[in-house]
Amino acid sequence: MLAEILGTQFAWWQLGFTARRAVLRAARRGIPFPDPDVRQVAVDWAVRRLAAPRWWRVVRDGGTTVLGMVCLAALANVMAEADGLVALSGAAACCVPLTACWLRRQARHARLLAGMAPGDPPDPVPLRGLVFRALVVLLVTGAAAATAVLGVAADRAARPDCPPFTVDAPVLAWLARAGEGCPTGDTVEAAGLRYTPWTVPDRFTGRRVAYVAYVPPGSGALLLTTTVFTAWRAAGGPSGRLGEPIDAGASDLVAYANFHAGTIVQPAGRPPAVHMGRYYDAAGAPDDACVPRDRPCVTTAYADAAGAHIGWRYGSADAFNVMWWPRGHTELVTQREVAGYDLTLTGLRPSTVYVVEVAACRKRFLRRSECTWPSARVAFRVG
Repeated sequence: MLAEILGTQFAWWQLGFTARRAVLRAARRGIPFPDPDVRQVAVDWAVRRLAAPRWWRVVRDGGTTVLGMVCLAALANVMAEADGLVALSGAAACCVPLTACWLRRQARHARLLAGMAPGDPPDPVPLRGLVFRALVVLLVTGAAAATAVLGVAADRAARPDCPPFTVDAPVLAWLARAGEGCPTGDTVEAAGLRYTPWTVPDRFTGRRVAYVAYVPPGSGALLLTTTVFTAWRAAGGPSGRLGEPIDAGASDLVAYANFHAGTIVQPAGRPPAVHMGRYYDAAGAPDDACVPRDRPCVTTAYADAAGAHIGWRYGSADAFNVMWWPRGHTELVTQREVAGYDLTLTGLRPSTVYVVEVAACRKRFLRRSECTWPSARVAFRVG
């Protein structure tokens, strides 16, 4: 029976759009189609479609709908970078009503053509069945649309728009590129320092952490924690013994800022300390001890003719975010999502030291992924 159903379906398709349209037009007028072979193909297709077993209709209609939804969701996820659940629910909200209309149209054509066959015409679908199908379509479409709306709302809540403060252009350019945190006030100038108060939400608690956005001469914006910034101002600021900042960073373990003549380091739970003539390097070697153990540990980082090979260890995770950049150029950060525990990078600059870090992520229903703190940074040289 399945072979006959598929055979009549293929034969109906092979007639071509023009022939099928002509057959349907003649059937609506109650006129037999002049070509008996084409008429017989149309009748066979209609009869087989209406008499198909219920399980085959579920597989046929449900399978094509799911395939269309997956393709559309994958396109939205890749091209528009939409969240997977949002893309899938949006695709369902679009595909389900379109599929229902298409199947209704095909059933109407099949009943019209089956009426040309000798014998009794097919029984019409009872009103109760039509109402039940319509309710199912509305329920599925409404649930999919509500899921998409909730997903978009959760994504926007996780990334709120920044307030319209008056901020210097270099800071705005950095914000548009990095997208980390928001200003909490206008750019101000005090004691010869021009800076912007800033805040960044903690990735786990959601608590706002206070920073200062500062733009050194001839460089991009840097984020310094307020305690490190205050210690720098107390040491004389740019005209003091430390000079202008070079780079800065912060994690749950340490906050630091490197300057032309020294560094300021603040371990968690301790006051900041000034070290003249030193440079704090957050990037270690692959064989360094991995502490703490609540985040991935980079165990391999080297470059050869095939590219730069990065490997790490961690427990189970849905994905890993790998980030790398040339040392001293955090504005050139590149990020890639990886499913496994290793990655080979190509196209890196020769004779350059790169820094890499890895974070483990877990996908969450209707919410953004939850990621660990990045691993300890590891440095490796290309060429």
